[in-house]
Amino acid sequence: MRSHATSPRPAFDSKIRRILPRLYGWYRTHHRTLPWRTRPTPYRTTVAEFMCQQTRITTVIPYYQRWMRAFPSWRSLARAPGSRVLRMWEGLGYYRRARFLHALAKAAVRLPRRELPGDPAALRELPGIGDYTAGAISSIAFGKRAPAFDGNAARVLGRLAARKGRSPQPIALRALAGRIVPRKNPGLHNQALMELGALICLPKNPRCPSCPLHQACPSRKRLPASSSPRPAPSRQQENILVVRRGNRIWLTQTHPQDRWQDLSFLPTSATRPRGKPWTRISYPFTRYVVHAAVFLTTRPPAGIKGKWMAPAELRRVTLPAPHRKILGRLGFD
Repeated sequence: MRSHATSPRPAFDSKIRRILPRLYGWYRTHHRTLPWRTRPTPYRTTVAEFMCQQTRITTVIPYYQRWMRAFPSWRSLARAPGSRVLRMWEGLGYYRRARFLHALAKAAVRLPRRELPGDPAALRELPGIGDYTAGAISSIAFGKRAPAFDGNAARVLGRLAARKGRSPQPIALRALAGRIVPRKNPGLHNQALMELGALICLPKNPRCPSCPLHQACPSRKRLPASSSPRPAPSRQQENILVVRRGNRIWLTQTHPQDRWQDLSFLPTSATRPRGKPWTRISYPFTRYVVHAAVFLTTRPPAGIKGKWMAPAELRRVTLPAPHRKILGRLGFD
């Protein structure tokens, strides 16, 4: 007997396509009202896609609204200084996204019509745009037939295509995602697939009875094992120094792991200082969970460059969210 991986594609793809109208009907009724969905221009769509990478939608919304007030167009973003771009991004994390978005704006204003191209291949040639982002921008903002294959879409398709308790490999799911994108309303298709994964087809405890594809899903009684399980985050220990004299705080731009390029932050050391920590914090950073002991001192660490900053300066510079939180606890809001 043939395995699922070698079964005829047309028959299986046709089965998936037959149930997609149920998904689209569900999406039209139940989708979240998000600010970038009301008028999906290339710029608005791109900003949203960059911000939503690895960040919860509820966190993104106020940042997106504030960003659009500050930078309503490619031109306004391209002309902004990098320090202001990073300051507007502060708290979202993964600052590489902000740098790429800034570089993309500078590239966009040099393009014909000062706008992004609609072709996914052309989009992938631009700063910060990979396969998923190119597909999302192309389909949502330009109506091009391209898949937007993110983690939510992969989970939905993996469960729909599961066989014998296992989901297909990511490369097979990506190919399936590309084949089933319709020519009509590809943006709606991609958003519906991702929305189902975000609201119903959850990684744990999926809401199967509420799913519009429930009756046709082979995983409704037993979730399949992932073909590529995500590794657990590694633990990392560090020590953060709050160097304070009166109302001034000493900040640096030198980190032992080269984190937070172009940001200012509290000095960090792998060597534990003497004495008892003032407090402890934990925060995620890429594939790590960082556990930090925070120490109060009046002397800057030797051997690294830094600068004393008064409260007014602290409000203007871009700080990593964990460090801003530490200073907030000390009254430096």
